Amino acid sequence: MTETVATSTTENNERLLAKIEDLGGGYCWDAENFAVTLMNVTVEDADAAILCELVGVQQIALDASLLSFLALERIAQIPGLQSLILNVSKVSASELDVLKRFVPEVLAVDE
Repeated sequence: MTETVATSTTENNERLLAKIEDLGGGYCWDAENFAVTLMNVTVEDADAAILCELVGVQQIALDASLLSFLALERIAQIPGLQSLILNVSKVSASELDVLKRFVPEVLAVDE
């Protein structure tokens, strides 16, 4: 039964990663790392919601300029997420502190 769950999870992740690529994003998924980037892609809440369905993702980098803070909170709460990198200038220091309660590393960059 565990093998069936693993296969289902892999298939679900593959389906979601194909959608991320369709948006113009990319990913690295190997035995040691699972990272997704939408850093150079402007996404809205509905597009970013697919990130919350990924299982095992460790790092997400995205352009958060059009995302609501609620969407960012949902992303930060993905189980096992270790790093969240945001290309955005509108997230306040207090909002970053809230996100850091959920994920160990949160970086805001303004590129």
